[in-house]
Amino acid sequence: MKTITKLFAASICCFCCLFSLQAQESSEASDGKMKLTIEQAVNYALENSKSLKSAAIDLEMKKRADRYSWNTLLPSASLSGTLARSNSLDYIKSQMTTTAVLMGMVQNMDAATAYANKDKIIDSMITDKEAVLWHPVASLSFQWNFNLAMVGQMIISRKQYEAGKISWEKTCNETELQIRQLFYGILVMQEKLNIDEESLANAEARMKQAEINYRNGQVPELSLLNARVTYLNKKPEVEWERQQVSQQLDLFAFLLGLPYGQEIELNGSIDADYQSIRAVLSDLNADELYSKYVDQNPEVMNLKKTIQVLKSGINAANVKTFTPSLSVGWGLSPSVTDIKTNWLDKDNRNETGSLTITLVYSNLFDMLPFSANMQKIKDTKQQLAQTELGLEQLYQNTEMTIHNSVADINKSIDNINSMNRNIEVAQAAYTSTLRGYNNGSQEELAVRDAENSLKQAKLGLMNEKFTFIKTVLKLENDLNTKLTK
Repeated sequence: MKTITKLFAASICCFCCLFSLQAQESSEASDGKMKLTIEQAVNYALENSKSLKSAAIDLEMKKRADRYSWNTLLPSASLSGTLARSNSLDYIKSQMTTTAVLMGMVQNMDAATAYANKDKIIDSMITDKEAVLWHPVASLSFQWNFNLAMVGQMIISRKQYEAGKISWEKTCNETELQIRQLFYGILVMQEKLNIDEESLANAEARMKQAEINYRNGQVPELSLLNARVTYLNKKPEVEWERQQVSQQLDLFAFLLGLPYGQEIELNGSIDADYQSIRAVLSDLNADELYSKYVDQNPEVMNLKKTIQVLKSGINAANVKTFTPSLSVGWGLSPSVTDIKTNWLDKDNRNETGSLTITLVYSNLFDMLPFSANMQKIKDTKQQLAQTELGLEQLYQNTEMTIHNSVADINKSIDNINSMNRNIEVAQAAYTSTLRGYNNGSQEELAVRDAENSLKQAKLGLMNEKFTFIKTVLKLENDLNTKLTK
């Protein structure tokens, strides 16, 4: 019996625990907040960013242009049908005098008689004057043009698509960098708000302690008033910081592509991420990083591809200028003689057609050095020279940036180690001063000074860790690789 009672009691406890957990989960779901880690925020931005969607459209256009660049080799074709009406019978009659029928009718007549009677003979052949005026005419033609420069244009389309993929990757990396920096920036603001809220709570506690000490006659009224003023001055500052954090969260949600009004909660920590990065980040050598990763820099890759596109464009322009074009044309134009007679009858239609094969230089003057075409090619060559100079300068700037980033990272590590020791000293000083204030041996001003020193030490450490993380992220973006795998 006791065993059954124990089992029943255990079942009741388990049921209550499960009900409590379910109620807690329902409460978290009902508050409407979206909890995001930094990786979730990055993934959400990559899926929903408006700028990335616009860049994806540009990439799709370049991809389609490359996939169907061969369509320039397709011939042009035209098909037409015309129903023409003559305004006068004179032209019709002049044509009919040459027909075999008319010639057969007048071949046994002398010339004078035939000339005198031709109009009567023609009039006798025309049974419907209106029908004779109408003539159906069809036309079918093909035209195919080819120049070696067309192959060059296909190569340019491929290189432009490759450049588009590099630009797309660069946009994704920049978006990820922006989201990560904003995420950590908001965490810094929240940490500062937490420190200021703690400072506000301490000011309130000191004010209450001052009231107690004043009632006990341990401190003068001025100390009580100073404590109240300190608390009342800090309160609006903290409220303003809360508003700023809320606005930054709204802006962050907008950048992620979330609907307006969607509340978010960032799940992350500057300290934890700093420790995780330091645990996997080995000693950095700027020269080794530059030689190994500089060609992976998105801007370097983009400029290199731009140089390839310009060179291909110059080659295509030269080929188009100095090589002939091949033009092949074929056409067929059948017409009906008598609209009222069977149109499929061979004797009732005329068929004319042609096949042409032509080699042509479109404009010989384009070969002249001072022509607009050659000047345009020279402009492109100078643009190529400028781009190559820009690539050299980019290499130098990237090398300098990598060295500066590595130096900043090492400096931040040294500063953080020093600041950790400063916080220990400031914390001990604040604790000792606060103990003396509670005992009535220290003034409220001394406590405020000690608290401000501790607060500044904590904020300085947090900002230095934020600077360290930002610099590492920027260096990874410049190298287009992950140093913290």
